[in-house]
Amino acid sequence: MTHSFQVLDQLEAELVRVARHPRSLRRAPARRLIPGRGRRLALILAVVLLLLAGATLALATSGVILTGASVPPTPSATPSAGAGLPLPGQSRLLSVRVPDPVGGLPWGMRVVQTTRGLACVQIGRVSEGQLGELGLDGAYGDDGRFHPVGPGVLPSYAGAAAEGGVTSERGSCVLAYGDVTGGGQAWGSAVVAEFQGADENAAFARRNLRGGRRQFARRTGRVLQGRRRQILYGILGPRAVSVTYRAGSELRVVPVVPGVGAYLIVLPEKTPSERESQGEAPGTDVPGEGPGTAGPLVAITYSTQGHTCENGSDAETGSSVAVKHACPPPNPYPASLRVTPPGSFVRTPSATFQTRGNQVTAAIISIPDAPFAVTSAAEGYAVSTSACGPRAEGVRSAVLDENIAASARVSIRLEYPFADACTRNGLRAEVIYQAAGPDAKRSYGRAPGELVIGAVTLRLPPREVGAQPPHARQSRLTTSR
Repeated sequence: MTHSFQVLDQLEAELVRVARHPRSLRRAPARRLIPGRGRRLALILAVVLLLLAGATLALATSGVILTGASVPPTPSATPSAGAGLPLPGQSRLLSVRVPDPVGGLPWGMRVVQTTRGLACVQIGRVSEGQLGELGLDGAYGDDGRFHPVGPGVLPSYAGAAAEGGVTSERGSCVLAYGDVTGGGQAWGSAVVAEFQGADENAAFARRNLRGGRRQFARRTGRVLQGRRRQILYGILGPRAVSVTYRAGSELRVVPVVPGVGAYLIVLPEKTPSERESQGEAPGTDVPGEGPGTAGPLVAITYSTQGHTCENGSDAETGSSVAVKHACPPPNPYPASLRVTPPGSFVRTPSATFQTRGNQVTAAIISIPDAPFAVTSAAEGYAVSTSACGPRAEGVRSAVLDENIAASARVSIRLEYPFADACTRNGLRAEVIYQAAGPDAKRSYGRAPGELVIGAVTLRLPPREVGAQPPHARQSRLTTSR
């Protein structure tokens, strides 16, 4: 339902204009009024203002918020790259509704299944059965309206299928096999995540909002108390029952959405900061696997073989957390995840360089023909370099996050490969095929699902130097001051 009050909208716009340009009143040309007309105009204006205030108060107390323009879908989204596009009829606004710490519209989440085999989570405020964002704190010109978010406004996805999930601006995308919006069967991976310092407007870190973002925060140099939130969320598959989190000195238990294993927790931020940050753990839909918690989340309860058990892994440290009924260790990886002997998949990569002046900014690493097709986010090609210094200097990685036909040329861009001093002597780069699933293979010494296709040594061309990433240059300038 869209609420529209044209007269009030026009009056509101005029009042905003006057507030922003008060001199327009001071320099207004004097006019001779007919006796009594000025008083009548003032009376009419006062009545209109009272009506406006009454209508605003009524809307606020009834929980109704004017609806603004919908958030546009990601403009560069395609069905074969990144997160893909939502599959028709397979998006679900979950039943979970979480009150905001200071009131207003509740928070909710939607799960969207995509063309690349992902289950993507969207987080926002909920009004009349719609997920959306609020025009507050610099978003949408502070229009105070509710802006619906459709299933096509997906979070970005950085690939790396074997890692299980990538947290991004407005949610997460994880691998999912089968219809996760209905029965939630046959999950491929799960995620638990945390947003620290999220805005109350639920607009997160997108920068294309009308009117700019965080204008008031930049103008005053501080963040207003109570404007930030700590958001914990996850999707844990059909066997999850509940999650336990810490709120101060108290432990609280929250049931998950049945079938999907979704949970959402919204807390006031303890230490306000200007920047948003997010943390993500691969999570699991298999009882006994870990790590499976993040931030204040301390335990996950599952149902298995007619009983319940708990995971208590700490995602930050990798250590176990004491629980009352620990889940038994899961079965080991299947035999099909053994080391794969070299064969027809081995290729000889080549490398070319992109430069700015005499500085190398990127290496383009290619193989002439892909030994395996990429048909979803469950597979992908990546480049990884070896360390050349005692503190892992020289380590770089990049992912080709799109579908590729078998025998097609694969080219992956590796940013700033020679930024560290030790890379001047050369840098070994490997092309890796990543896959998730029961038939995934791996190379010796690699994680399950990582198969080394080939390797090449990167060397600086004569009379050229390695370019530094922009943030590294800025850091050195700041330090020198």
